[in-house]
Amino acid sequence: MTAKLFEAVRDRVILRSQIMKRKLDRSATRRELDDALRHLGERYRALVKAGRVELPGELERAMQKVASLEERLAEQDGEIAQLEREHPGAT
Repeated sequence: MTAKLFEAVRDRVILRSQIMKRKLDRSATRRELDDALRHLGERYRALVKAGRVELPGELERAMQKVASLEERLAEQDGEIAQLEREHPGAT
C-alpha cells in the first residue's frame, strides 16, 4: 500500500514538474513573440515616418495612438528631467 501511494505521489510530482516546465517554456516563447512584435512595430513605424511605406487607413488610429503616447512619454521625461535639475541628488 505504501509503495503504491509513493508511486502515485511521485507520478503526480513528475506530472506537475512537466506541466510547470511547459508553462515556463511557453512564457519564454511569449516574451520572444512580444519582443519580435515590438521590433516589427518599431521598424514599421520608422518606415512610415521616413515615407518609405504607406500607412493603410485601418492603421491610422493605431498610429495616432502611438504618436500620442510617444508625445506623453517625452513630456513626462521632460518633467522628470526638470525636477532632477531643480533638486539634484534627490533621487
